[in-house]
Amino acid sequence: MRSSIRNAVLITLLFQTFSALAAVSRTYADWGSGPAQWLMTRDEEKKWKSIDNDKDAQAFIDLFWARRDPTPGTFENEYRDEFDSRVKFTDEQYTDRSHRGALTDRGRAIIVLGWPTNMNKNLAHERSMNTTEAAMGDSQSDRGSGDRARGSRLGAKDEWIYEKADAQKYGLPRIEIVFIQDPISGIVQRDPQRHDMMAAVPVAIEKAIVSRNLTEAPPWSKQPPTKVEFVPVAKGGPAVPSTRKAVDGAHALMLVKDPSALPNPQGPKDPLAGAVSVSSFPSGTDLGYVFEYCGNAETIKTTIAIHGTGASKVNMVAPTDEVPIEAVRTLPGCGIVRASIPLGDMKVAPGTYTFSLKVEDGPKVWELAQDFKVE
Repeated sequence: MRSSIRNAVLITLLFQTFSALAAVSRTYADWGSGPAQWLMTRDEEKKWKSIDNDKDAQAFIDLFWARRDPTPGTFENEYRDEFDSRVKFTDEQYTDRSHRGALTDRGRAIIVLGWPTNMNKNLAHERSMNTTEAAMGDSQSDRGSGDRARGSRLGAKDEWIYEKADAQKYGLPRIEIVFIQDPISGIVQRDPQRHDMMAAVPVAIEKAIVSRNLTEAPPWSKQPPTKVEFVPVAKGGPAVPSTRKAVDGAHALMLVKDPSALPNPQGPKDPLAGAVSVSSFPSGTDLGYVFEYCGNAETIKTTIAIHGTGASKVNMVAPTDEVPIEAVRTLPGCGIVRASIPLGDMKVAPGTYTFSLKVEDGPKVWELAQDFKVE
């Protein structure tokens, strides 16, 4: 009776897990069962199993990496880059007949703990029969025929040692991991008698989380800086194609020193023609910006953020504001939004920063960004 109840509970749990993942596309399901699983906390594992759609799955992934970014406020995520590098290496080096390299025990060790201080490999060798076993052979000819069926072959063994700083950062004076190869299948697995690795893994997972209080991924963590679409041509300076067409949405973010100096959008000239995106601003001046919006809205919501490093790390997010769109006469259906931010009043010190802009038109959202320096 107890067995039947237990089986029913297991079936129910399996059904619930399957149902939760059924609506998630293969791409996202593969991410959760891939190498990233080695980095999840227990809470993240539970959260991931409860996700039932691609939108929430993507939000989870964005937040997952943002919390581990060692340089919050910049688009570059060195932790994720290192993860990708380790996954590539382990896939190339440790893939066996059953698993991709990043999903093997050795792959997990490198992905979570990093590179060992020392790696020692002992080759496979034969273990001879003892005297008693040899004496039990059927005949001298059997023993001398080269038949090794009564002996056994030991698989290769890898010993990985993490010493000094490589181990101390995980709270252990020394970490020793032994991997043993099955001589028949060739599959390499961690020696379960050695517990150092499993003692270090939880510490490494928690230590990797930098921004523990993040509840959703900020704009700077989700996409690289938007490239300026209008580039200089020969000696004539920047130019906007006269035949360009309206493209729905918000785009073409440009940083400018004086947005009010742009031509009147209602004039005969394209206001962005000849505009140059500035990458450096003197300390204490205003940072101007302009972007293009094509759509039906007359006003649009914007949220501005500045992240980066000057005298100290900067993480500024302005309240969401609703701003008017200035219609562009030369491009029907499109308009521009332009404004300035007083870097001096905000006491933004010299350094390297990213200007991020979230644009919302009802349920539609666009995220634009541009890097700049204050000198």
